[in-house]
Amino acid sequence: MSNLLKNLIDDFWNRFLFGFIPKTITPNYFTFLRLLLIPFVLYFLATQHFFVALTFFGIAALADSIDGSLARKRKQISDYGTMLDPLADKLLIILSILFLLFYYPYYPILVVVIIIDILILMESVILIVASHKIKVPASNWTGKSKMVFQVIGVLFVFCYVVSNSLIWLQLSLMFLYLGIFTGLISLISYGYQSFKMIKSK
Repeated sequence: MSNLLKNLIDDFWNRFLFGFIPKTITPNYFTFLRLLLIPFVLYFLATQHFFVALTFFGIAALADSIDGSLARKRKQISDYGTMLDPLADKLLIILSILFLLFYYPYYPILVVVIIIDILILMESVILIVASHKIKVPASNWTGKSKMVFQVIGVLFVFCYVVSNSLIWLQLSLMFLYLGIFTGLISLISYGYQSFKMIKSK
């Protein structure tokens, strides 16, 4: 995600929302909210209440945007939050996709998204072990863009499942492909970092 877009999102939330959030509410609260919403998304997917599942997924996606902006604006970025945030992202995306596989005609694309996320998670673990620090490597612009494209893509998959409209299907494909492209770049970047770290030992 470009710095310009990130700043625009941060300024939007700061202007219209952050004034109503007490200082005692930290960004990690929103991360925990996302984790708590995941079982609801999965339950309503399993019971085929797709619109309700879409609503909970959308709230979780908004919480993801809010916690990052809040952390930057209030300078509350922590190692704990940095580790928990991408884990919540990947759990939300991977578990939602696993349920949506049964209702999406181009399910191999969803499988590729899952594989890329799992590989990135594995490379993050390798970097942590190699550096002997329990700290998730900072996400670069490709990693952040990947997450944005994935969330939008999965939202459109939900919309397709709810409406069975060709427009949502085409939009979901476009954003999922963008997520795969940026995900592959991110995967290569993490792999290169891991290789350099291990080689220097």
